[in-house]
Amino acid sequence: MSVLKLSSWGWAFLVMFLSAPRSSLLAEDAVSARAPVVSEVRREFLSRLARRTLRDAVLGRETYQRDYVPAALGSVYAEVVVRLRQRGYLLAAGAGATKPIAESTRDAALAAATTWIRDLHPDVEAVDQILVEIEACGAAEPLPAGVDWTQPGAVDADVEPGVHGLVLSSANVQYRLCPSEVFTGDTPLSDALKALAQNLHTDPSQVTQTRLWRFRASHWYEPAPGAGVVSLHRGLTLVAPEAVSARGLDEAVAGIAEYMVYRQLGSGLFTYQFDPGQDRYSDEDNVVRQVGAAAAMALHARRSQKSASLAAADLAIRRHLQGLTEIPGVEGAGFIATADGKNKLGVTALLCVALQWHPDPERYAAAREKLIRGMLRLQRPSGMFVTAFPPAVQITAQDYFPGEALLALAMEYDRQPSAKILEAFDRAIGFYRDYFRAGGSPAFVPWQVQAFTLMAGHSKRRDYIDFVFELTDWLAERQLTPSNCEWSELRGGIAAQQPGRPGVATASYLEGFADALTLARRIGDAERAKRYERLVREAARFVMQLQVRPEEAYFTRSPQDVVGGIRTAPALHRLRIDHCQHALVAMMKTRAVLYPDEP
Repeated sequence: MSVLKLSSWGWAFLVMFLSAPRSSLLAEDAVSARAPVVSEVRREFLSRLARRTLRDAVLGRETYQRDYVPAALGSVYAEVVVRLRQRGYLLAAGAGATKPIAESTRDAALAAATTWIRDLHPDVEAVDQILVEIEACGAAEPLPAGVDWTQPGAVDADVEPGVHGLVLSSANVQYRLCPSEVFTGDTPLSDALKALAQNLHTDPSQVTQTRLWRFRASHWYEPAPGAGVVSLHRGLTLVAPEAVSARGLDEAVAGIAEYMVYRQLGSGLFTYQFDPGQDRYSDEDNVVRQVGAAAAMALHARRSQKSASLAAADLAIRRHLQGLTEIPGVEGAGFIATADGKNKLGVTALLCVALQWHPDPERYAAAREKLIRGMLRLQRPSGMFVTAFPPAVQITAQDYFPGEALLALAMEYDRQPSAKILEAFDRAIGFYRDYFRAGGSPAFVPWQVQAFTLMAGHSKRRDYIDFVFELTDWLAERQLTPSNCEWSELRGGIAAQQPGRPGVATASYLEGFADALTLARRIGDAERAKRYERLVREAARFVMQLQVRPEEAYFTRSPQDVVGGIRTAPALHRLRIDHCQHALVAMMKTRAVLYPDEP
């Protein structure tokens, strides 16, 4: 059977496909939207029913009428969507009206078969070669009165991405978006609402005549006949807390490292972002994050002794060292000049971290010393760091670059104590503690925690220790737990920017948490160490949840471009190289701090 590449197919296709009036699904008096309850065994039954319907349609036989339907399914009503996929390509899709779920599944499969046969003319053997995906949609409920869904962020508190589907209705016309279409199309909620409105031909004068509803769905697929079903939630398979074991962490680390090596180009740079739903790499790039990826590969090479990681680290380091430039008039001081002329401190700082983490740091000792001296030149008497090298002098990005520079300086001090570095920290503690207390930012925390933890190990200064704990405790309050989050897949994540919305930033926070745990143990703070160990374990589980597993890549055309990578968020599958970088370092640190005695 030939495979048709339908690059424009995705959730927008299904929104239009389901644009028939189905008022029975809009439950005005619903207490809450609920997904149809279908057990694993019943999902297998419905998958077999769908595939049998497809086979009969391809053979031109009368539509299959099943004599037996499990009694448990008789009372389950749903609108079912059946999608047919092969090697990630969406071949066809169909929907069944709101009926008993077995009937709706059969109707949806028949509708999908009609399109499939018309467009691709499959033979009967093709029925056993495709993946059959089923999404059973429950009754919808209106969003709270007064919510202006046309305003950015207005529905964020009421719509959970990847859990809730949306229905936009006007008069007797409805357009709907299934929960799965958010992550399979890499579609942010705001973009989905815009497209729904466009499909409904809604203009500003018509907004008051439309209603927005939400619903939940049960979602699964059968990869092949008799292979069992894979049940998904937000497109995820749940990672249990027990997965945060020595073995589980080792497997996660290995997967991320191999994925990053795959993403490296011959130039030494890494492909910046891959969008699975669009099956394409982004044209964007960010040199700071590129250098951060080099640092992560250097650390993995050091800890794993993997030749592939070492080769990747060296290739990336050599690429960035091409920008090594001496500061005029300052002997032995340098920085990494970048092609954009911005010469950000973060580039120099993270490359210095990469040189420190390298398995053979002496190979790059001369370059590292120049970078250290260059960074020290950017600190002002107040303790503040200027965040770019001349001629692009600036002081923005104080949440990021100074912390990265302090970490590089602390690592140098750990290798070779220096009065100048000690003085730099003496000045920095006052300025950056006041800076944080004046308006703390989550992004500020992990770099500063890592830097001051390392220096506290040498100086034993109580203000350094207290600063690490102050930062960690402040950020830890934003962790999702069973007491404040109903979604088990989100627990452990740090919802630092938006309540209830954790994302991949948790990986960078975890880098700091692991170091804070080490410090709490070192000074004998047993209560805090116990609390931080729980913090680290739960955050690590969430980061592992973001890693793409093979069974979660069912809708992608090139699994090698996604499996092992780290998602942006549970329902946003964009895979950026710096997200992988932070997760790799965080998982290695977690492994070391939780299981130091296990080989």
